[in-house]
Amino acid sequence: MGKKKILILAVCAVVVIAGAVAATTLLRDGMNTAGDITTTTSTTVPQTEYDYNAFNPVDTYEPATVAPESTTNNNLLTTLRNIATTTKKTASKTTTKKRTTTTTKKNSSTKATVPQKDGINIKDLLAEQQILGYRYEPNGDFYYTDDKDCWQSNAGYNEIYDNMAGLIMMNIDQVRIRFTYEKKDWMIQLWKGQYGNLLIGAEIGVYTADEGSFDGDIGDVNHYNCADKEDWLKMEMTCYWKENNEGSYKKAFSREYDYYWWATGFVKGQLTKYTTPRTELKLKARITFKSTEMANLFVQGMKESGFARALGSNQLVDDSFYQKDADVWFLWTTKYHDAFVGYEG
Repeated sequence: MGKKKILILAVCAVVVIAGAVAATTLLRDGMNTAGDITTTTSTTVPQTEYDYNAFNPVDTYEPATVAPESTTNNNLLTTLRNIATTTKKTASKTTTKKRTTTTTKKNSSTKATVPQKDGINIKDLLAEQQILGYRYEPNGDFYYTDDKDCWQSNAGYNEIYDNMAGLIMMNIDQVRIRFTYEKKDWMIQLWKGQYGNLLIGAEIGVYTADEGSFDGDIGDVNHYNCADKEDWLKMEMTCYWKENNEGSYKKAFSREYDYYWWATGFVKGQLTKYTTPRTELKLKARITFKSTEMANLFVQGMKESGFARALGSNQLVDDSFYQKDADVWFLWTTKYHDAFVGYEG
């Protein structure tokens, strides 16, 4: 891979990371405005402990209170638009395939009432995917990236992004499962950890590249494109958090069973330990692959990454998986892969 392309990918990484920083600033300000984002209806549901044998994510999570921080920068909108524009222009140099996306409107019976701050309505900003791609879900009180129409899909992903994340206080674990299927190199990547000084969360990303793109050499960039719509996978996930590293794990958020190339969720909170592995968080997920053959390849990668086979989807223990045909369930707690260590070439 030439130095020019490496530079382009590095610029993509910088822009995406900068977008994450700007998004965290915006979300932080939205949370601190008039106390917090509130909904017109309020129902308190007792938190339930994580039960390995009876997983049923119906409880809600009440995040910890965070002290107010600085106010929104008046130039934030301009900055975010520039980030989005730069990313799209830069990422277009790394791929020749034009991707199409479909915006899915989400309906909710619960409407959020969001105050304004310095003339900026936070809810309106979160609804503009072309600027951020981040949304707020009042039914569950968490933030997520609307992967069906977000600017980040133009930048793809590689190990450089993971390596740079720590520079902006994104202390996250990652697991990468790679395999080749239907003449494409695939990577399913998992993340969980601390995102800035305010949010904790987890992610699952689906990425593809031309067959033979991944060579396995240490130090190679291994750049992937975000999966096109025909390669989105149906999945669901729930993140559990042992708040203050005390007591039991409680649900932080859940993402519904749907087609994604990037399933995400973030809630207010701070870990007590930023070093790997971030065991205060657990991620339980189900992915439905295109075929049993594809699921077998993913499972082989999980075994090579240290995951063990469980007896059933409701009998998962830490770092285990269960497969039935094209469906794979897993519970991730301690395993992680090192970030990119530097290009040598």
